[in-house]
Amino acid sequence: MQPSQSIREKLVSWLTSAGFMVAPADQGLPSAAEWGLMVATPPPIQVKLRIVGLKNGLLIAGIGVNFSDLHRRELQKLPEAERSSFIATLMSKILLLCPICRTALHGGIVNTEAIIAEIVYSPDTLTQQRLLDDMTRLVNVFMLINMELWGRFPQAHLDAAKNKEGGPTFL
Repeated sequence: MQPSQSIREKLVSWLTSAGFMVAPADQGLPSAAEWGLMVATPPPIQVKLRIVGLKNGLLIAGIGVNFSDLHRRELQKLPEAERSSFIATLMSKILLLCPICRTALHGGIVNTEAIIAEIVYSPDTLTQQRLLDDMTRLVNVFMLINMELWGRFPQAHLDAAKNKEGGPTFL
């Protein structure tokens, strides 16, 4: 068994024993990737994460949080300075929640479409508890982004919820 395969199997075991759903990720991997895993929290709120094993032996756990069309439209209604201020404040809150995260904006500060947060590991420093704590931290990044958008645009969220039948609405 190759070292990367045993690390991947160990990660799958750790995550599934903690209640996460895990599947191989065969598409959309960076060129430096050797393998990938799609990881999801159990219902009712399924937050999707990804773990990538790089050819150089490093591991990356990450999440990409796409802004809904509704939130992008609401953000575009704001003046550019207000949009930039909102995104800057949101990014600083993410960095307070996860100071070890590498974060990036997709679309830039004025036209943000998504926020990406990643945590990088070397295999010899990764433990089960650290991985599970960091997966929780990344899920909390997802929740923080959504809470900030719901708080900034409560009426848009309430209007969208009224148009759906039953159950919680997550944008």
